[in-house]
Amino acid sequence: MLLNLIVGSLVMNSYPDLYPKFFNLDLNYFFQPVRVEHSWLYALLVTFSLFGINLFACIIESVIRLVANRGGRLKEISALLFHVALLVTMVAHLYEGFYAGTQQIPITAQGVSLPELGRVRVESLKNIYYPDGSLQDTEIALSFDKPDGQQVSKIVAYNQPAIFDGGRRQVVMLGSEMVPAGVTVIREGDNREFRVEEGKPLVLGNGSLMLQGIFETENGLPYAQFLWLSGNGSRQEHVMALVPGTRHSQIGIDGATYRFDTVIEAPLLAAIIRYNPAIPLMIVSLVLAAIGTDLLIRWLARNRTSKIRAGREALNQ
Repeated sequence: MLLNLIVGSLVMNSYPDLYPKFFNLDLNYFFQPVRVEHSWLYALLVTFSLFGINLFACIIESVIRLVANRGGRLKEISALLFHVALLVTMVAHLYEGFYAGTQQIPITAQGVSLPELGRVRVESLKNIYYPDGSLQDTEIALSFDKPDGQQVSKIVAYNQPAIFDGGRRQVVMLGSEMVPAGVTVIREGDNREFRVEEGKPLVLGNGSLMLQGIFETENGLPYAQFLWLSGNGSRQEHVMALVPGTRHSQIGIDGATYRFDTVIEAPLLAAIIRYNPAIPLMIVSLVLAAIGTDLLIRWLARNRTSKIRAGREALNQ
């Protein structure tokens, strides 16, 4: 198995285009399609299968020996539990490899729909700093509108994912930043301020103004693109430079002039959405290993006590 892993590491380093940087633990990838470059994994699966068969045979032998042994059983039971825990762990990882899922997705204040979790939105972003001013952590408040109608709030940080379904589903923070989400414009004449945000049409006079997006030119000049829908059904596209005081930083809508004021920023979370149906099996494996460890410690303590008692009796004689 170690040789398989060494070969696999060398192959993955030799084919960076075949194995992307963000490579998921997805065994289906190696079979869609079957490639000669993946031969190391196929050999590894065969090796693990043979090891699993041998482990299962050891479990059967341990059960037979345990039934035949009518005396102290702590050591035998402990060994049996460790064998079963190891087998369950192998099955869990195989189950995870074929049926788990991982995807990267940006989550904004407008929200995004996630399978089984419903619509999730970023509510706020809070940076936590050390006394010297360096960044310690970032906390992001998320709200979930689940498919069953339940509303849930969660706080995620770099080492604090949002956990659902007993750990089977997780929203993990990969990174965060403040991004442009809209602009404020001022109408000349009465100096009234309006907020125009993506996904939120703004009613102005005899129509509505929609922000289609904020972009940059090749020279790095930021600009906003708008769509004006008048009441008579006509459509007009407008472009506004996001540089105050310039000639192109204003647009004419329905007979009025609107000039750029400020950019509205909103938090964005770059998240990893993980789904691992094998979590219950992993928990079972940990519980079995913990019980086996406890029994082994008890056997060692009892065995040591017996030896000390036997030594004292020998001295007394």
